Amino acid sequence: MEEETLKENTKEKEKETEKLEEELETLKKELEKAKAEREDLYDKLLRLSAEFDNFRKRTQRDLERFKELANEAIIKELLLILDNFERALEAVEKGSDLEAFIEGVKLIHKQFKETLKRFGVEEIEARGVEFDPNIHEAVMQVEDEEKDNIVVQEVQKGYKLKGKLLRPSKVIVAKKKQ
Repeated sequence: MEEETLKENTKEKEKETEKLEEELETLKKELEKAKAEREDLYDKLLRLSAEFDNFRKRTQRDLERFKELANEAIIKELLLILDNFERALEAVEKGSDLEAFIEGVKLIHKQFKETLKRFGVEEIEARGVEFDPNIHEAVMQVEDEEKDNIVVQEVQKGYKLKGKLLRPSKVIVAKKKQ
């Protein structure tokens, strides 16, 4: 009887060992699969990181190229204005009519302002409006009987580029007499 029990215990232990070995093999296969997936994901991460870095560099180059092209367009427009100034100066040197010279300079001034406007530059209204420290820079205050905090004189024009302040207007502001 003892011998039979011993044989049964041995068979059970062999079955348990076999079962544990099968589980161990299954776990080894799952581990190998997980390692392979990890390697694949790591490889994808490295490629994605490299692609992103290349994209960032390409975008930076494109931005620089865009700036160059934008500057080129502005410079071409300014060269046309420069050409007109040179023609006006030549006319004065040749002794042309002063009235014609003044008219020419006025036309060049108008052309210059129109060019700036095409590129999004706009003048800031100053004279006669309420002082706004966001767009005006007070260089002086004068006392006034009626006006208070109103711009009475513009010393230097201010400009915005597509709504963003380029240069504030330098102004003289009225302060009501007390």
